[in-house]
Amino acid sequence: MNPDKLKNQKHIKCNHCGYQTNPTTAKRCQKCGKSLNVSLIQNSNEVTKPKPKSLDDLLLTPWTIRLLSVLVFLFVSWLIYCAFVTVSSLNKSNEIGVANSSDRSQNISPEVKLYNSIKEVPNVPEGTFNYGVSATFAALTAHGLNEAISAVHPNFRLRYTEPKDNQVGSKKAIVLLLDGQLSFTQQGSSLKDEFYRKAEQRGFKLKQIPVALDALVFCSHPDISIPGLSVEQLQDIYKGKLTNWKQVGGPDLPIVPFARDPKASNLLNQLLEKEVGQISSRVQFTHNYTEAIRQVSSTPGGIFFGGSGPIVGQGTVRPLAVAKANSKEYVPPFIEDNKRLNTAAIRDASYPLSRRLFVIVREDGTIDEAAGEAYANMLLSKEGQQIVEKAGLVPLR
Repeated sequence: MNPDKLKNQKHIKCNHCGYQTNPTTAKRCQKCGKSLNVSLIQNSNEVTKPKPKSLDDLLLTPWTIRLLSVLVFLFVSWLIYCAFVTVSSLNKSNEIGVANSSDRSQNISPEVKLYNSIKEVPNVPEGTFNYGVSATFAALTAHGLNEAISAVHPNFRLRYTEPKDNQVGSKKAIVLLLDGQLSFTQQGSSLKDEFYRKAEQRGFKLKQIPVALDALVFCSHPDISIPGLSVEQLQDIYKGKLTNWKQVGGPDLPIVPFARDPKASNLLNQLLEKEVGQISSRVQFTHNYTEAIRQVSSTPGGIFFGGSGPIVGQGTVRPLAVAKANSKEYVPPFIEDNKRLNTAAIRDASYPLSRRLFVIVREDGTIDEAAGEAYANMLLSKEGQQIVEKAGLVPLR
């Protein structure tokens, strides 16, 4: 080849090995084989504009490779974590939440599990154990819960204990539990923080175990014919803002509200919540459900409310449908001529005054704690939940 022609020919210099006579059409160095991304050489003088880097060059740089490796590692770690969380959730799917704060029922208790029958429940202690009962739970005893327990665990003996003043109710039962007079008790609402504080002051903790669903049911004298009442109207009745049935679409008749005594029961607290201090002086307090139902059925204009168990199937009073807030979307608490609780509405909360029922246990490491947990496990067994349903409550399983 003519030396002058070769001298004027452009070449590419390899930045890796320094080889300067690669043809301008070459993509890789003829000497070292690496990608060419270097300055052009003409007359042995370097041209200052470099060739733009190719996609291959960008992806094959050491820093790019390191970054991609880190991203792959993080992605694989995330997949492993998700798999671990899923397995953990599945392992806990057969456990029931246990409450120990204002919403402590979201915690999981490893001692509470699900069984098919009352007989299968393990670690049932032997002895006689005192228990207290919210009036709502009385229907469980009436429908054979205690008999079913004693039939398969004869040495686990339950003795119902009530306050000396006969004011049966959830508040009284909690006081007896705190004082050590009860092994465990039942509660128609979530415990307030004040009870947890009192327990901690005495050197132990309280644990509440949800075992069923329930509804606050309002019933009136059978002659009161209205489509229903809203939650806001019900609250106003018990605060004294509504005093005549005519104000809510009924007859021109004074409203006569009855309620369980707030010293013994949490019912008014559940209805009025923070406004419980505004209870009307017109409200007449009753000692128990039997008295309340009798009063309402014999008092024109009477109204009363309580848990569903003692009210379901009562033919002397008229259950009222309830609507959320101040709406008119009334939902009945019972179906089938008031013989059965409206289970679907309770479960999906379309009935606005539904609630959970609990077994309350002292966490003190004694045999009483074992008794309370065993009792809760029996109620949560498949057999126990069938009794819950027969008693007019809504099972959790």
